[in-house]
Amino acid sequence: MVIWLLVTASASAATWQRHVLAPKGDFFDSPTPHALAYFTRDPFLRDDGDDFCTSCTPEDKATVHTRHRFQTEVRSVGKVQGFAIYDLFYRFDDHIDSGQSDWKSILVENPPGRYREIYHLQPTLAEIGPSFLLKAGRGEILGTRDQIAGTGGFYYEDYFWFEPGGPVRIALDPIWKAVQSIPLPSGFAIRKGYGLDMESLTFHMPVWRERDGNCCPTGGTIDVKFKLDGGRVVVTSKQFDPDASTVKPPG
Repeated sequence: MVIWLLVTASASAATWQRHVLAPKGDFFDSPTPHALAYFTRDPFLRDDGDDFCTSCTPEDKATVHTRHRFQTEVRSVGKVQGFAIYDLFYRFDDHIDSGQSDWKSILVENPPGRYREIYHLQPTLAEIGPSFLLKAGRGEILGTRDQIAGTGGFYYEDYFWFEPGGPVRIALDPIWKAVQSIPLPSGFAIRKGYGLDMESLTFHMPVWRERDGNCCPTGGTIDVKFKLDGGRVVVTSKQFDPDASTVKPPG
């Protein structure tokens, strides 16, 4: 099973935590507030994935702007718990003309006129789109979900619950662990990577028999239901139904 392979690090439910995803791996740190220009004036200084630098020293990164073009775009996502949220898209070189985004950051204004970065994505192959607000259970949350190229149905995604003190990243590990713990018959497996629906608080995926083609799973379905308790995932049920009708797989 491969659906949890993108969850390569975990984070505690501390506020003001930044999740960085880059080709060399992902990690968490604590963001400090900055003026907007800190993020937009010279993005090569914000190159957490070392995409452009050679020696990658601070001195090297400070000169990258002389060798590459860049464009930044700030878009409002909305407000949750009074916190204004923004997407920051970065485009480099030929992608300035095509409009394709290379990186994405999520900024939260706090305090007024200052911004904290809570999410930074430097993907290898992904279709970067806008972040969004959605209703999940009784609360509104922030989501980001960018599909990785291919037919596997894999995504870079994160979700954030907002408390009066700030955002809390919603750890999805309990869902993946619940899926892993469901016993399947020999020769049955999940081959693709996406079944999570945060709006309905469910995970639903078809199951493949060993003989099935990627297009046509016939092994039933796996279903996990959960709730959000103050930004914490609590699994409420999980099951494998071998008799469920075949559904089209993601991707």
